[in-house]
Formats: sequence, structure tokens, C-alpha cells
Amino acid sequence: MRRSWILPCLGTIVAWACAAPIHAQSDPTPAVEAHEAQLTEVQNSFSGPTGGIRIVDAASGPKGTFRLALNTEFFVTSDYFVPTDRAQHFAGNLSLSVTPSEFLEVFASAEVTSAWDDSNDPMLIQRVADVLLGLKGFYRAKPWLAVGGDASLAFLSGVSSPNARLRATSFGFRGNLAFDFREHERHAAPILLRVNAQYWFDNSANLTADIEDQRYAAFGGDVPRSEETRHLLTAFERFAYGVNRTDFVRLATGLEAPLKARKVGLHPMLEWRWGIPIDRRGFQCAPAAGANDDRCLSDEGVKAFPMELSIGLRILPPPRGLAFTVAADVGLTGTRHFVRELAPTAPYNIILGVAYAFDPRPAPPIVSAPAAEPVADSVPMGQLRGRVVVEGSESPVSGAFVGIIGQDVSPLHTDTDGRFVTYGLPEGEVLLDVSHPDFIRTRCSAAVPSEVECRLVPASRDGQLRVVTVDRAGNPVSKVPITLRGPSEHSLISDESGSAQVDALAAGTYTAHVEDPIYLITVAAVEIHERRETTLQLRVLRKPSRPGVILKNKQIALRRQISFATGSDEILPNSEPLLLEVADVLIRNPDLELVEIQGHTDNRGDRALNMRLSQQRAESVKRWLTQHGVEEDRLTARGFGPTRPLAPNITQQNRARNRRVQFRIVRRAELTAAASR
Repeated sequence: MRRSWILPCLGTIVAWACAAPIHAQSDPTPAVEAHEAQLTEVQNSFSGPTGGIRIVDAASGPKGTFRLALNTEFFVTSDYFVPTDRAQHFAGNLSLSVTPSEFLEVFASAEVTSAWDDSNDPMLIQRVADVLLGLKGFYRAKPWLAVGGDASLAFLSGVSSPNARLRATSFGFRGNLAFDFREHERHAAPILLRVNAQYWFDNSANLTADIEDQRYAAFGGDVPRSEETRHLLTAFERFAYGVNRTDFVRLATGLEAPLKARKVGLHPMLEWRWGIPIDRRGFQCAPAAGANDDRCLSDEGVKAFPMELSIGLRILPPPRGLAFTVAADVGLTGTRHFVRELAPTAPYNIILGVAYAFDPRPAPPIVSAPAAEPVADSVPMGQLRGRVVVEGSESPVSGAFVGIIGQDVSPLHTDTDGRFVTYGLPEGEVLLDVSHPDFIRTRCSAAVPSEVECRLVPASRDGQLRVVTVDRAGNPVSKVPITLRGPSEHSLISDESGSAQVDALAAGTYTAHVEDPIYLITVAAVEIHERRETTLQLRVLRKPSRPGVILKNKQIALRRQISFATGSDEILPNSEPLLLEVADVLIRNPDLELVEIQGHTDNRGDRALNMRLSQQRAESVKRWLTQHGVEEDRLTARGFGPTRPLAPNITQQNRARNRRVQFRIVRRAELTAAASR
């Protein structure tokens, strides 16, 4: 089918790119130059928008640039569509993407496909100039995070009827995320992570509806259409025409590692894609007529969903903007369990591509240096000796990096005495860049030849802590007083968002305490690491108006029981408020020097098993209380099994009473008056 409007359309887009506003030509900083260099490595995905192999990137290239790509895919296989068949597939895709502004990308692609299978009539089906047009908007929320979305429109070919092609026009909307960890402030790494989620309104079934209508009419209409299957497209035909009778939710994620070997960029890529069919059209699938007949989506389920894994390598040789792609798709599902609603998933595809990123922006002007005075044919050379020491202590700094700014020489490393020596430097003033992971980076000047001493100031090794106070539902709780104890002690109060921050903490183990009279005491331990921010969530609960725990003379009585998973010592989450009350009583009453935690069961089941289970449950309660601020030496755990029932084990209610945990006060200091029983 002819698409005479395609080339003018693509030409208009290119002209728009070239006429796009040009960057200001101020001298870029090294950081901006590095970022621009990364952006110019951006290339088209297989379908047109910038991205990886097939996954779309949330961002795009620099403003005013555009990219052309030619990609091919093919496979040769047998026993695929039907047993003993031989099948081949080839597709070629020409794509263009343009970045006319800092927040917009326009993309277009034209694709030619050919599919052949010796078991089908016709054996060869070709589609010429399937066209995809789209717009992608994006925003860089952070240097390493881009968010965006795109809308695209697909015009299908392969049949002669203009009405069928028009009715088959499909479209979709996609949300995109991209994480470029090369730009991360703290954890820089050569990794790109892309995530896509798209809803695709697939009308491709309209492309071949007339073909199926003609076949049904040829059979005479003796069988009701809802029960007839002979007129429907074969699996090969659905694949060749790209016909689906459902919409799709398409999920995809992928990794790219932008590496370099000498001057060649090597970007290995790994991508995963999954299409989830959505039956918007309400297709009525008739039962399979024979053993080899295609089945229905309701029969095969997830096994028929298209899922693919792609692995490949993008190669960026020295001519800036040029890129080659070598990749392979592997079908994970949908390659054997064919259903009438979906086009089969290719068992595999070999992908080969070439692309070029055009940057029509004028280069920054080169400022000519003032004419230098005539110099002698040879420049005097000398060596520089130096030492790096700690500011104020004169202690040597070993393993420091010493770079010479403006000189094409490798950085030096200081030895165990903090010394370094360089040779072959032109005589005169030089500027040294001195760095070490444990010190603040600095610069010092020196004269060649001479000796120099550079001083480094130790960098802070403190960590940071953010404490967040929340209620049981996870909502922030403000104005909560918090005491932080450890290598140092700090008093904090949570703000309106439930947060409290400490910016300088020596590394070590700390405990955070909430001991306000209106809240149950909450204690949590946290480990602070050097030069790292840690977040601790504290769940705080107000004291109940009717306490569930009562302190008596010889016991800590519970109004309700602690719940465990059946046959297990796992404490259920609904018992946490009750245990927090027990911990609150123990922490607020240090005169309770020793408390025995007793586990009891009913008489059902094996006696030895019940004895062991009651001991494990008592120890589980002890462990929970210890983790929440109660000193371990104040608690003991003992299981009694069914030996001490509160009531005869003859009714369900009595057995429930006998399954319990009790807290007996073994030793109490004479600090408070005895409470009444």
C-alpha cells in the first residue's frame, strides 16, 4: 500500500528540529559538558521514540537534536504455527525522533514486514509501511530522575480496503519513568533503569474483518457464526497481519549499563515486557473444533499472554552520534499456547540496527588565545616533590590523589609517608588538585622545580538520622518528644509531618525513646553509619482510656489475651498494642526487678508438644519485650503447658481461658507501696 504522505511528514519534522531554539553559547562547565555528552548518546528504540531496544525512555536528547534509525528483525524456525511447518519472519523499521524543546519529543516510524509459512495458503503475507506517529512529554524531576508520558497512533497496512485500514487504526497512552544513576548525588553508578506502563487501544481486528466475512459466506452459513471457526484467521495469519481482538495493558522494565572501552561506548541492555489482554470488544470465542485448533483465551489464560525478554548491546564508535545495535528477543509466553484472540508471540527475534543522532546546533565559539611571545624551541622541564599532611597535626596522608590541573598527566598517589614525586613538568607555576575520601578536597599551588606541602582538613564522618513518628495506621504524629541515647544524647520533638532530624551523629548504636506521659513508652534501636542518612520509624500509641494492663501486687494482669498464630509462637499483629502496654508498665516501674512470663495451653493435643509450645510462646513474648526496651535480665520465660488450667477443659470457652500468657512478679524492690490485688 502506498503512503505518499510519509516522506513529506518526516521532512517537516526534521525541518522543525533544525529550526528549534538553539542553546545559549556561553562557555559550558565541565559538569554540563559531561551531561550533554551523555544526552547525545540517546538513540531511538525499535518503534521510534528514544529508549533502549524496545523500551521507551522517559526523557530525550538535547533540545534541537534529532535521530534517525534503521532496525531489522528476523527469525527462521520450524514446528511453530503447526507441526512440521517451516516459518520465516522479517521486518525493517525506519524511525525518526526529534527534540524541539526541553520537554517534548516527536517521533515517527514506518515498518515493512514479511512473514512466510509453508503450511498456510497464502504462504507469504507482506505489510508495507505500517506507520506510527507520536508525541512524548517529559520532565526532569531530579538530575537522575525523569518522568513523562507519550501518546501514539498506529496506521496499519496489509489489505487493500481503505475503510478496513482506517477502522484498524490503533492508539495508546503510556507513562514512563527513567532513573539515570550516573547523575545520582550520593550513589553514582553507570546504570539506567527504565519503566513503562501503557494502555493500547488495539483495533487491528478490523483490518481482516472483511476477509473473515468473505470466508464465512463461502461456507454457506450453515453453522451459526458464534459456533463456526473455519472462517477465522489462522495463527500464522494473525501473526503476519499483527491482529489482536483485545486491548492491552503493556508493562515493561529494562536496565542499560552505559560503559566505555577506550573511546568506544558499550551499552549492554536487558529488558522485560508483558502484555495483559483486556477484552474491550467482547469477542465471543467458539470452542475448539479439533485437537490442533486454536483455543480461547479463557482456556489458556496467562500462558497465552505475550511476554518477552530482550538482551542486547548498543555500540557507540568514535564518530559522535553513530550507534549500532545487536540484540535478541526471546518469547517467554504466548509462543506455543495460541488463542484466537491474540497474535502469537515470536519464539525469538534477531535484531540488527544502525542509528545516527544529529546535532545541528552550532559549536560554542572558540576564543583565540592572545599571541604568545616567541619562545625557545625547547621548554625547560623539571620535577615536583611534595608531601600531603593533615591540617594542624602534620600527620602524613597516604593514598591521597594528586592531580595537576591543566597538565595531561595521570593523577599521583601519596605513599605511606604522604609523599609524591612527578617528572617532566614545564618549569613555572602549577596548581594541584588534592583529594582523599576521608578529607575535604583542596587545591594548592607550587612552582616547578621545587618541593611543596599540601594540607588536608578531615571531612566529617558523622551520620544523619531522621526519626518519623506515626500512629497504628501510619499517619504522622506531631509534637512527640523523643530522647536519643547512644554515643551521644539528643532531645527531639517531631514536627507537623511527624519528622525529627539530627544532622551530626557519631557512628554507633542508638536507642530512641518516647517516654511522654500521654503515650505508651516506645523504644527502638538504630544503627548509625558514617556519612550515611538513616531513617527510623517509631510507632507511637496514646495511652488507652481503659487500660488493658493492670499492675497488681504479685502480677501484671491482662484484660485480654495475647494472640498467637495457630500451633505457633508467632505473635499476631493485633496484640502489639497490648504488649506495648506491658512494656510501658515494666519500663515505668523499675522496682519490678524480676518478672516471670508464663505460657499456658489447654489439654488438647500431645502433652509434650503443648509443653514445648507454651515455652516457645513465653520466650517469644520475652524476646518482643526485650526488643522494645525492657532489660533482658528482668524477665524469665517458663512454659507450663496444660498443667495449670484456670477452668476445666470441658467447654470451648474454658479452653480459651486456659490458653494464656501470664506475668508473675517474682521479685520487687521496696520502692513503691504495694498495689492492691
